[in-house]
Amino acid sequence: MKNKKLKVKISKRDVAVVLLFNKKREILLQKKSLDYCWFPERWCLFGGGVEKDEKPEKALIRELKEELNYKLTNKKFLGVEKYQDKVGESFREGKQHVFYVLYKKQNFNVLLKEGADFAFFSYDKLDAVDIVDHDLKIIKKYYSGLFNND
Repeated sequence: MKNKKLKVKISKRDVAVVLLFNKKREILLQKKSLDYCWFPERWCLFGGGVEKDEKPEKALIRELKEELNYKLTNKKFLGVEKYQDKVGESFREGKQHVFYVLYKKQNFNVLLKEGADFAFFSYDKLDAVDIVDHDLKIIKKYYSGLFNND
């Protein structure tokens, strides 16, 4: 499959994303499919666009249901981060509404419905993974605050 052409040269888009960790403190990431227009075959946080008149929390719940058939519970709001993406001549920017979830069950039973793959990664291995830059910054910013009190 070829990468879809970006139709919009400049756009503004707010998104809601989740830092979903398992009990081993590994973070869940999604690998974008080859035909994804912004970052094909790169890893990123799960989540997606906040629609007009939609609250970020509701957008995240909807997106995780769409992407993984996962019912999001016990989430914690962490903050809002600005982001910018540039691919070729196309540019987008907006805010990332960041949430946190600790998945406590042994098995992660979901059905991948969007993207090419998903996997849990340990924090010390993240620099070796091809992660979208602004998502990696968010992970690094919040990780120590989430786990330094244990």
